Amino acid sequence: MKVVENLREQIVALGGEIRFQRRVVDVLLDQELPAPAIRALAVENLETGDVEELPARHVVLALGHSARDSFSMLYRHGVDMVAKPFSIGVRIEHPQGVIDRARWGQHAGHPLLGAADYKLVHHAQHGEGAGRTVYSFCMCPGGTVVAAASEPGGVVTNGMSQYSRNERNANAGMVVGIDPADYPRDAAAFVEALGDSFGVEALPEGQVHPLAGIVLQRQLEVGAYQLGGGRYAAPAQRVGDFLAQRPSSGPGEVLPSYKPGVHWTDLHAALPPFVTAAMREALPAFGRKIRGYDMPDAVLTGVETRTSSPLNIRRGDDLQSLNVRGLYPAGEGAGYAGGILSAGIDGIRVGEAVALAVLGAAQG
Repeated sequence: MKVVENLREQIVALGGEIRFQRRVVDVLLDQELPAPAIRALAVENLETGDVEELPARHVVLALGHSARDSFSMLYRHGVDMVAKPFSIGVRIEHPQGVIDRARWGQHAGHPLLGAADYKLVHHAQHGEGAGRTVYSFCMCPGGTVVAAASEPGGVVTNGMSQYSRNERNANAGMVVGIDPADYPRDAAAFVEALGDSFGVEALPEGQVHPLAGIVLQRQLEVGAYQLGGGRYAAPAQRVGDFLAQRPSSGPGEVLPSYKPGVHWTDLHAALPPFVTAAMREALPAFGRKIRGYDMPDAVLTGVETRTSSPLNIRRGDDLQSLNVRGLYPAGEGAGYAGGILSAGIDGIRVGEAVALAVLGAAQG
C-alpha cells in the first residue's frame, strides 16, 4: 500500500493529477486527419453519473486483463486487435508442510527457510490432452485461494499470500495453455456472452474473432457458478477423485481455503475435455517431481480463467496503436506483459515513447 501511496505522491509532485471514482467510457477520435487519432476521452464520474470530455492527444491505454467493457468499446471503434493465447485451469491446494518437506527435506520448517514454493511444467503426450502444456502459475506459499469474479453470475479463482506466508495451505494455479483455435466461433455464443455477435458470423473461414477469448472465459465462469450451486461457492474436487473421474462428496485431510466456500462436485464438467485430460496426465508427473503433489486429498478449486489477457491490442515500433494515432496500448491487458514486473517494464517503455512523441510534436 505504501508503494502505491508513494507513486501517487510522486505523480502529484511532478504536476500530475489523480482522479478517483472516474471511469473512461469512450474514446473520441478525430477522423479528419490522414489516420484516425485520439482527440479526447469520455470520462464518467461514478459518484454523480456525469460524463465529461477530457481532451487528450496522447493516451496510455493501461488496461487490466479483465477490462471487458473497454475491449468491446475499442473493438467497436475499429482499434486493431487480435485474439491471443492464454491459459485456463484450477487452483490446487496442499498442506504447506507437504511442499516444505518435498523441497527442503530434513530442513523443512527451519525459520530461515520459510514456506517453500515451486514451479512445475509438463508437456502432455497422450489422449485428448496431447500437445498441451500444463504448468503451475502464481504459486502462493502459505496462502489462500481467493474469489476473483468481476461480474455477477460467474466464479473465478485466484491465489494470494500474506507477507507472513503462514497459512496452513500452499496453493497455485494448475493451468493448461490454449490458443485462439480453441475459442468459440458461433454467433449464438457471442450473443449469449457479450450481448452482440460483433460480426463473428461474417468472418472468413478459419479467422478468429478478437473477442472470442472473452466469450470462452465467460462461458467457463458462468458454468463454474452454476456447477457451484449458484451461490458463488466454487466447484471443488479432491485430486484422487479427479484422477478417478468421479465426483467428490467432501474434503479429506486438506481443507479448502476458498471463501465463501466450495461445492464438492466433478470438475470435468467445468473445463474442456482436453484441459482435464492434460491435467490428469500432469498430476502424477508433478508427483514424481514433488513428492505428495498428487496426494489424493489435495484440493482442486475451479475455475482459473484470468491468467493473462485473451487479446492483444496491436501496436507499432513507436508503441502506438497500428491504426489510431496517439493511443498507446500498454501492460498486461493490452497483451504486452504477464505480471507486475513485466507490466512495469512495459510502462517505462511506453512512457519513453510518449515523451519522444510529445517532444517531436513540440519541435515540429
